[in-house]
Amino acid sequence: MKAARHFDYRWPIQCKVTDFSVITEEAEVDGRGQTDVGGIYAWVMLQAFELTDDHVYLDEARAAIDAAIGLRFNINYQANLTAWGAAACMRLWRITNRDVYREQSYVYLASFLHNGLLWDSQIGHAAHYETFMAVTCLQDAPYMAMYECFDSFVAFEQYLNDGGPDLEPEARMLISEYCRYVLSRAWYYYPDALPDEAIATEQREANGHIARNLSFPLEDLYPDGQPAGQVGQEVYGAGAAFIFASRALHHVEGAPFRLYCDLLLRAVERIGDRALSIQLDGGETRTANLRLVRLPRRTLPDSKLVTADGDRIDADAVEPDRIDYRVPASGRLILTWE
Repeated sequence: MKAARHFDYRWPIQCKVTDFSVITEEAEVDGRGQTDVGGIYAWVMLQAFELTDDHVYLDEARAAIDAAIGLRFNINYQANLTAWGAAACMRLWRITNRDVYREQSYVYLASFLHNGLLWDSQIGHAAHYETFMAVTCLQDAPYMAMYECFDSFVAFEQYLNDGGPDLEPEARMLISEYCRYVLSRAWYYYPDALPDEAIATEQREANGHIARNLSFPLEDLYPDGQPAGQVGQEVYGAGAAFIFASRALHHVEGAPFRLYCDLLLRAVERIGDRALSIQLDGGETRTANLRLVRLPRRTLPDSKLVTADGDRIDADAVEPDRIDYRVPASGRLILTWE
């Protein structure tokens, strides 16, 4: 809080933590400081407010977001911090009921997606991985990185939870689709998922080397087809697997399968011994992939999936290890099994 007030909620690129003297004021590429730090700062302050009910933290969160109003597309410095700024704005709106914060959340989303790739590159080595709806990690970075990818995913989970039915349908669709494509794109950060020739043979000085047998994701994938992993591997990106698995896979007590969905589910409720109510809240014109994945040493049962109106959804594919359904991305489903 002392630092935030010292800089009037407008942070430089780098400063000394002892006396706040500025080491680097602005980034050369755009002449701006770390414009999105106020977003993650506001999120932390809101957590403190919810823990203590002390309004000084709420006031700090508001001051940080207020300082960013007017930046428009110039908010983004590091993608995941911009995503947390959007989440902080939506949480602020829920707490204060002031529409300006909900509207400001859309500005954060726009700045986040400003560096997005709404295409799947097939240039050079990028032919070996997916780039659709990827976002570069920094406002001036030429590559996508795993940490920013999975941390943004978590921030948007919070954003969608707080947005609820009042969230603009277009924003819900875009963020839901971003989270969906993360799940397939993220595989390619792991070095054993790429061919040898797609991985850089040299890394930045003092960054070590690439060990393909270690499941630490590569720092950098390039949409322009440069070799991946020029920066190195991310030890701090290893948490991604836990984030994605815990959101996409759902344990069903007593069932011989796990439930998988490539959209974030709003709710999964047990409504019978062998029945689930599943609520999806993605784009109204989109579909989602829902899957029953067989548990080890178990057999998949006969299953039935219907919409809230009772319309049956037939399986897209049935295999010994899984049953695949393509379902509406928005609405309630009822799953039953023998």
